[in-house]
Amino acid sequence: MKVLVTGAAGQVGSRLVRQLLAANHEVKGATLPDDPCADRIAGLDIETVTGDLLDNDFVEKSVRDVDAVLHTANLVGAHFENNVMTTYNVTKACAARADDIERLVTISSSGVYPNDSHELVCAYHPVDENHPLRPRNPYCLSKVVGEEIVRSFAGSSGLRAAVIRPSGIVSGDAILGRWSVGFVSSILKVGKANPLGELYHENYGEPWVDLEKLAEFPDQPCAATGPVGKPWIYQLVDARDVAHGLICAMTSDAAVGEAFNISAPTPITYAEGAAVMSEVTGMPVLNYRAPVRWVYDCENSKARGWIGYEPRWGVREMIMDALAIRAGDADGYT
Repeated sequence: MKVLVTGAAGQVGSRLVRQLLAANHEVKGATLPDDPCADRIAGLDIETVTGDLLDNDFVEKSVRDVDAVLHTANLVGAHFENNVMTTYNVTKACAARADDIERLVTISSSGVYPNDSHELVCAYHPVDENHPLRPRNPYCLSKVVGEEIVRSFAGSSGLRAAVIRPSGIVSGDAILGRWSVGFVSSILKVGKANPLGELYHENYGEPWVDLEKLAEFPDQPCAATGPVGKPWIYQLVDARDVAHGLICAMTSDAAVGEAFNISAPTPITYAEGAAVMSEVTGMPVLNYRAPVRWVYDCENSKARGWIGYEPRWGVREMIMDALAIRAGDADGYT
């Protein structure tokens, strides 16, 4: 199958290209002119096309000779117009070839719910695909609109399309700081500033001040729990598992017309994350009982059961790979 990957040099796209090649697919990668990340895919056996997905002519030419399109191009942050219009252009071009395009899969985000409970109370846990969509910022809104664009064109043209919703994506060595006193402190601060979140309590003061006093250093691993001892939970996802999820949605007939959460194999407790960090770095764990409990989860059983999603990177695997990347012993793409 010949597959177009938009955003081929991106965090997910650069890993997706490698997984497609390993599965013997022919790959066409779309990148921006003067893309600062182009070296991520340099030397790979792919066809590269360079242009702007806001340019309809470029998009139409890019999809003209492919069997499937995996749309990963995305700007994180306040880029509403760009994200909406690039998704519109890609979907429109695929819909024009609906009889020939085997699959369009586009990346959305768990931010459509959102599952950021420190900013907005979740309707329930774990957060699954039936959770209400309540985007809280322009970026998340662009993802909701993008999903509706895909559904609209699919409904009118017969385009076989699917959507994946990754939780917080990490790559490289980004995972290493997520189990620290500094990160726990940052979540507490955001929770205090958001009255609509699960962490907000007007009388709990500034607990991060006491936490930071207890710590030996800001990077100290922190096994955070809530007020009655239940663990804090963080179910993020490795970029390589996101790439795998895209391929699952491309190759499974059950994906058509559906949206799927893509996340780590299981929810990760802070006790687990801190223990692995302590084991591999020798830093002592700080056990901290917070006045509130943070839960960031993203239920992936639908993706597992429907399309064969089998995430490989749990907390230990992500941390070990991140340390190897930091030491220059691995590249984090495979």
